Amino acid sequence: MSSPSFEFTDSSRIVVATQKPIAFDSPDHLVPWGTANDNSRNYRFNEKIYQIYYSYPRPWRILDIGCAGGGFVRDCLNDGCFAVGLEGSDYSKKFKRAEWATIPDNLFTCDVTENFDVYVQTGDIQKPVSFELVTSWELMEHIVEHKIAAVAENVKKHLAEHGLWIMSVATVDDIVNGVNLHQTVQPKEWWIEKFASLGLYHVPAFVDFFNT
Repeated sequence: MSSPSFEFTDSSRIVVATQKPIAFDSPDHLVPWGTANDNSRNYRFNEKIYQIYYSYPRPWRILDIGCAGGGFVRDCLNDGCFAVGLEGSDYSKKFKRAEWATIPDNLFTCDVTENFDVYVQTGDIQKPVSFELVTSWELMEHIVEHKIAAVAENVKKHLAEHGLWIMSVATVDDIVNGVNLHQTVQPKEWWIEKFASLGLYHVPAFVDFFNT
């Protein structure tokens, strides 16, 4: 299987089209915590991903939603991937925190519970981007339950035919300054069933692969 054609030249730029560039009503924007402090990266994960996609020519296309400081996106770019990060709050952007100071053309604010589209624009031509990999680290529990389906539809729209959505989800409360930042707190089994109802299916083999 070959990767679909993809071209990003020196004259190209990334465009994120959204009617709601900031999740202004989200507790994470109103009480910035993870978005103000996190810049997680784990290069062992990157190495595992590259083992999966070894047969596809780079640049592999990676979308990280809830990217916080953008560290994971930075690592992917350093490895020759095409990577984009989306963050609901503009805290890190305003303060040029972490990688927002180094890769501003690849990091964007966007409320992922509302419709958005990622394009590559070259001249006057915009082409939608499909991604081999979408990641979200400790994001979904921050989404209020009735908006989970909207996030899933946005991800499905941006996934390549052979794409994966890999995530971690906390299953406990996270109370900061009296505010519970985790708006949907459910056990693992609930999340698996929820995503199955949305047409997204759990792959236990990958859990074993990434846990070793």
